[in-house]
Amino acid sequence: MSPNIMADSTFSFSSRMTVAQRKEANELRKTLKPLMEKRRRARINESLNKLKELIVPLAGKDSSRYSKLEKADILEMTVRFLRELPSSPVKAQADMYREGYEACLQKVSALLPRTSLDHKTCARVHEFIQQSKLSSSSTCRTCSTRTSSSVSPIRLPSLSNVRPIETPSIPEPTSSRAQAVPQAATQTMWRPW
Repeated sequence: MSPNIMADSTFSFSSRMTVAQRKEANELRKTLKPLMEKRRRARINESLNKLKELIVPLAGKDSSRYSKLEKADILEMTVRFLRELPSSPVKAQADMYREGYEACLQKVSALLPRTSLDHKTCARVHEFIQQSKLSSSSTCRTCSTRTSSSVSPIRLPSLSNVRPIETPSIPEPTSSRAQAVPQAATQTMWRPW
């Protein structure tokens, strides 16, 4: 719809609305506004009453003595209570890593009997899991006691023993545009997988 047609239809609609209808719409708005404000205040008061019911016993106060509290007092008591709450300790990354690693080991050991692996392989995996559980607990405890400044950087293994994967040779294209492509794709390329 073009803007001119839109403006014409709006104008024709408003011109069709009589003075009496416009007055009625204004009256309706005037009556609804106080109702909306009343509902909003009722919601606020209800929430403050629920907050008072929760916070007064938690703050160690006798609720019979505090039956009439101002809204500001309820909010101040809530803020004071929340500030005095002991902050929950945040787990160190090493602790979270250790817990996740142990959870994975437990899942693997639980799923191991259900697999179709032969007995010898299952025994080797089970032995590895047991050794990992023992070594991870002692390693992670020493790891979590270190500070971040004393942690040594991660060392990557040498890539000198890695053989590159050879890509199949691609026949030379005949178009001049395709010849501009470098020949690196046909050479061997190391890939991490």
